[in-house]
Amino acid sequence: MLCTASNDQSVRLWDLATGECKGDMRGHENVVEVAKFVPPVAHPFLRRLAGLPPVPAAKTNGTASDSTEDTTASASYFVISGSRDKSLRLWDCASQQLLHTFKGHDDWVRDFVVHPSGKTMITVSDDKTMRIWDLVTGRCSKTIEASEHFTSCIDFSPVNPLVATGSVDTQVKLWECR
Repeated sequence: MLCTASNDQSVRLWDLATGECKGDMRGHENVVEVAKFVPPVAHPFLRRLAGLPPVPAAKTNGTASDSTEDTTASASYFVISGSRDKSLRLWDCASQQLLHTFKGHDDWVRDFVVHPSGKTMITVSDDKTMRIWDLVTGRCSKTIEASEHFTSCIDFSPVNPLVATGSVDTQVKLWECR
């Protein structure tokens, strides 16, 4: 499965084997700049945020496993999208329903990344800020001035507690996560 962001204000889901569109989620009020599947580690927090029941633990030989999330192909999955309408939206891909809207940026949302713990998300925007969102409450917990120009991309280091941001002024900045 592939998700795409579009100028027509939609987020689409595609079957990679057939090339067929399997979902068309609409709700943004302007161009969608970014859309990504949410890592499974965040699913329990997002389910709680959206008011959905938890997924029962998988059974192994009659006993519950350590997993709190179903990992089968039929498991629920989520997409978060960011738009020029200054918001991010959480979508349930199975039902194609909008579950939550994150509002707080003052300009286009360019990119986001979910923390490896699954509990927080960091977003970057044309408003020159980085915002840290609590995925349990859906609220912005911190706003950081990230650049003198808009910040266009963000990602976590796979080996260090660092996040990197890139901005239109060609600077890449490293931020320590605490």
